[in-house]
Amino acid sequence: MPLAQVTFRDPGDEAGEAAMRRYARKACELTRMDPQFGVPALTTIAKRESIYNHPKFRVNRTDVNAHGRIAPDGHPLNCSRGATQCIPSTFATHHQAGTATTPYDVVACMCATVNYVRRRYDVNQSGSNFAARVQQADPRRPPHWY
Repeated sequence: MPLAQVTFRDPGDEAGEAAMRRYARKACELTRMDPQFGVPALTTIAKRESIYNHPKFRVNRTDVNAHGRIAPDGHPLNCSRGATQCIPSTFATHHQAGTATTPYDVVACMCATVNYVRRRYDVNQSGSNFAARVQQADPRRPPHWY
């Protein structure tokens, strides 16, 4: 999807661990990742990146990506957004067809994350190596950016 098609409307998706597990299960279905591996990995990322999509943490204005023109949501274009904190260009490049065009949509953001880690970290189709390849997705290891 072209970056110009990314939208910045926050649908106000539900927050919390239980909600993230439901959204992760849907993202696994759409990306054909085994939920046995994908759900815990995506839920761990959401916990670490946005405290389970807490409204206060849906945008990261303090990391290295927080620059660029102001987007329609009032934040610099390159800020990380959404439950798994995708920057808009990464979200656009790895967007899952049939999902929302905003990184604030949890399922769309999680799908883009799955597609990104498959390409960037060689996570396999099933996701059985997701936590091993992406430290931020592994609850047994300390947090680490991805």
